[in-house]
Amino acid sequence: MAMQLHAASPDDHRYVPEPPPPPPPFSPHPAPAQAAVKPKSPHVSQGGGPRAPVATVTTPLTPSRDRARQAHNDGGGDQAQVLNGIVLVLRAGAALLSFVAMALVASCRHGDWMDFLRYQEYRYLLGVSVVAFVYSAAQALKNFRRMRRGDAHASFLDFAGDQAVAYLLVTASAAALPITIRMRSAVINVFTDAIAASIALGFLAFAALALSAMFSRQA
Repeated sequence: MAMQLHAASPDDHRYVPEPPPPPPPFSPHPAPAQAAVKPKSPHVSQGGGPRAPVATVTTPLTPSRDRARQAHNDGGGDQAQVLNGIVLVLRAGAALLSFVAMALVASCRHGDWMDFLRYQEYRYLLGVSVVAFVYSAAQALKNFRRMRRGDAHASFLDFAGDQAVAYLLVTASAAALPITIRMRSAVINVFTDAIAASIALGFLAFAALALSAMFSRQA
């Protein structure tokens, strides 16, 4: 009996720690990563309502773009200035040609049949030469002042005026040409030479004003 009590004594029951759990088995395939959660846009309301207005940010032009735009504008302005320069030269040339034609016709006062006042065609040629000289000189001066101000735009009146005066020049020269040809077939002297030269200058002034009208329209 004593031996049984000794065997059942509580001193014999000692605390034995439990062994640690075995490690998980090794897997060659890694566990799938969790999907990244996309953050909600700050412009979308929680209740699914309409989006709030998004402010538009204007990106300033870079210096290279500024230079490109300025070069484009300068190129257009340079082209207009070149056209205005051509128009100025043409109108000044028309004024000079008309002045010489006017002086030649006005000098034909040699008496008898060698007087331009005896012929209606020559009086018309003289009057048109005066009109063409005054108009061309005024337009050349106006164009010069416009170029100095930097204004590269011509008005429609300039285009129409060039055409009208050019038409007058060609009609006056064409009207005086037949009678001059008949005179020169009979006699060639200072009178017929001066009239023939003024007719030729009238045609040249017509060409100058016609080109001026074309270039002023493009400017």
